[in-house]
Amino acid sequence: MRDITTLNRLLTVRQNFVANVSHELRTPLAVIQGYMETITSEEEDSEMRLALTSRLVNPLSRMQSLVNDLLLLTRLESTESEDHASQVELASVVRNAVAGLGDLNDARQRVQISSEGDVHITGSVSELHSLCVNLISNALRYSSEGQPVEVSVQRTEDSVRLAVRDYGVGIAPEHLERLTERFYRVDMADSRTLGGTGLGLAIVKHVLRRHNSALQIESELGQGSVFSCEFAPSEASTSESAASAAAPSEKL
Repeated sequence: MRDITTLNRLLTVRQNFVANVSHELRTPLAVIQGYMETITSEEEDSEMRLALTSRLVNPLSRMQSLVNDLLLLTRLESTESEDHASQVELASVVRNAVAGLGDLNDARQRVQISSEGDVHITGSVSELHSLCVNLISNALRYSSEGQPVEVSVQRTEDSVRLAVRDYGVGIAPEHLERLTERFYRVDMADSRTLGGTGLGLAIVKHVLRRHNSALQIESELGQGSVFSCEFAPSEASTSESAASAAAPSEKL
């Protein structure tokens, strides 16, 4: 006799993954196919064909985003953690992430960043950038237009805490443990209208795992959510903190 529980679970995960990817790709493909049938029709005039080509941008961008996220998630899951030798100023990564979001839901106007000086951690700049982009864009999508999203970088007694707070719809307790699963959405219909690929928090989970951290979620329906994580401070931050603490005694 042999226990095949793990094998069956992996087969189920694979089947669900293939089904979810197929489902996510089917909608933009159907849109593109519909427009292409009209564009290639000899009955349509050239002005109509030209006007329809611009409508291909959104479904193509959605497919590209999904493929990019799938490739990133696969790399994070299948490769060893990189040698995180670089010193990263976390607040700078947050600012670059907001700038990279551009005009997505008025990101530059709505995102409020607070940081306690230059706080450094040791990590991968590209992975941490992806982490911040996914957390912030997720908060923007699930907040009403005009509501602020607060991002804070704080040095605690023995760690560096990154927190992203929104004042949106909130999440029911029964969904919290599954939010980092690939393609898991609390409300499938509403979530798709808000954009995203359904892979953002799964990417966040794996980035944090590679940085010896984990995602913490606090949420209340109708009040919003706080997504936070903690990192070990780098030697640079530790030295700066020690120097700051020693400064008053030196004056004495």
